[in-house]
Amino acid sequence: MAVSDPPFEILPVVGLYVSIIRRQTMKPILLEVVAKVMTSFDQCRRCKILFDQAGLNQKFHQKEMDEYPPDLKEENRKLLDWMGELNRLYKHRLLIKLIDAPSLLGIYKSLRHRIRTYPTFIVEGKETYAGWDKSQLESLLDQYIQKALPSKPRSLQPSPS
Repeated sequence: MAVSDPPFEILPVVGLYVSIIRRQTMKPILLEVVAKVMTSFDQCRRCKILFDQAGLNQKFHQKEMDEYPPDLKEENRKLLDWMGELNRLYKHRLLIKLIDAPSLLGIYKSLRHRIRTYPTFIVEGKETYAGWDKSQLESLLDQYIQKALPSKPRSLQPSPS
């Protein structure tokens, strides 16, 4: 049975020995989702405090949400369910950032990545995918995760000639 390397290294530092934990984990993949998001004053911390103190928060929030068209409500529900599913599937390997399309950042991302349909998913700021096909997005994410996995360190020993 082969002995594996310990998950830490002991390095001499000014006469002392310090153990440094080697990270075996990968950096999370950034997934930016540019979509038309239902927003409300409830999302702003200052507005929430103001509405809570006035006793209007629940009534105002519900009225605000009822004003959105049913197709946008359904699209948002579908998108949030999908983001929850991706979060459960990829856990710590994925960092999801939801961007409202009409916001300044959303307009910038739309121009920079030539986005014309929503939702659009931007993986690591490089590749984009627009649409609702889960398998296509998951295969794109899997490619980036495979690239980001830590590789086994190579030995510096010379090969036999």
